[in-house]
Amino acid sequence: MFSFLCFCCFIFMSESLIVLQEQHTTTAAAAAAAAASSSSASITTPTIFPAEKMSGESRLKNEDVECEEALHKREYVMRELVETERDYVRDLSLVVEGYMTVMRDPEAAGCDIPMPDDLRSGKDKMIFGNIELIYEWHRDIFLAAVERCLTRPHELGKLFKKYERKLLMYVVYCQNKPVSEYLVSDHNDYFEEMRQFLGHKLQLSDILIKPVQRIMKYQLLLRDMFKYTERAKLADEMEALRQAMHVMQVVPKAANDMMDVGRLQGFDGKITAQGKLLLHGMLTCAEGPSCNPNRVPPHRDLHVFLFEQSIILSEEMRKKAQFSSPVYVYKAHIQVNKMTLDERHGSSSSNSSDDSSDGSFIIKSTDPKRPPLWFVCHAHSPESRSEWLQNLRQILQTQQDFLKAIQSPIAYQKEQTKEAS
Repeated sequence: MFSFLCFCCFIFMSESLIVLQEQHTTTAAAAAAAAASSSSASITTPTIFPAEKMSGESRLKNEDVECEEALHKREYVMRELVETERDYVRDLSLVVEGYMTVMRDPEAAGCDIPMPDDLRSGKDKMIFGNIELIYEWHRDIFLAAVERCLTRPHELGKLFKKYERKLLMYVVYCQNKPVSEYLVSDHNDYFEEMRQFLGHKLQLSDILIKPVQRIMKYQLLLRDMFKYTERAKLADEMEALRQAMHVMQVVPKAANDMMDVGRLQGFDGKITAQGKLLLHGMLTCAEGPSCNPNRVPPHRDLHVFLFEQSIILSEEMRKKAQFSSPVYVYKAHIQVNKMTLDERHGSSSSNSSDDSSDGSFIIKSTDPKRPPLWFVCHAHSPESRSEWLQNLRQILQTQQDFLKAIQSPIAYQKEQTKEAS
């Protein structure tokens, strides 16, 4: 009996061992198959590891953060534009509703400060120029338009482009600025009494410079708006802002040019009748002809203004006061329709004393009613020489075309039609 039990136990244990071996074999085979399947899949489809997935998500998140920061900074610039615009309108009101109102009717304002006789002849209007027009436009139209851009910043670029022609008021203001500066300085005691009467902290000269500073401020703020709009990836708004920046580059440059024209003294003609200012700057010039044929004419630096109707040469005179603007004393002028251009070829960096080899050019008057006059002009760089020659050629060609159109209008029209086709 005992032997039989032992035998049964042996049989049972043997069968269990076989089952366990089969299970182990099946598990191992399944694991091997799974490994093979995984290996095969890794060949066709790359495994996206958690670290790489997190890196991509992190990069997208960083870009979103950068865009959000750019939008916040753009909003700050927009608020600065609106706040400074309000301050600007308030500053202009000090002139228009303060000085100008009192000077027009001192009695109504209760002011007993006597106006200098020199200002009673209309010079008081030369002090303020067109600042009243600038003030009323900003107060009634532009300020409200800028304020709307707080909630609609995408309209800012279009706004400056829309009012491009209106902003040219600043060019007129700046042309009058040198005369205004002189008159205010010449009557400093009177305007100081007026300041105290009005209770203003700023002097009149400090307020009258505000329009000049404002057009420069627009340029800087628009540049920041463009920068943050680009970083925020708002591509559809960038072109309008780019055009706005161009407008506020053209206006300040034209205004600055006209301030220089306003400092020209001694010219008998009417400066506004000379047409658009095309170019101005310093040239080293020698005037001819000389009374002594053996004498080399002296060279001197002259500030030259090229207008559509004439070219005016002047001598720059620096004031003794530090940081003060120069004045330009008239020396000569040549009418463009009675002028010839002789281009000379050579290196502008040449040290040769021969004018024909130093890259200079000659402008000569052909006016039969005036004594012979010409100037040998030398630009201070090849780029400057090229700019001067390009503008001179263009204006002379325009004059020739105009003359042809007057003398033979039909022939000129046919020529233009032929060129166009």
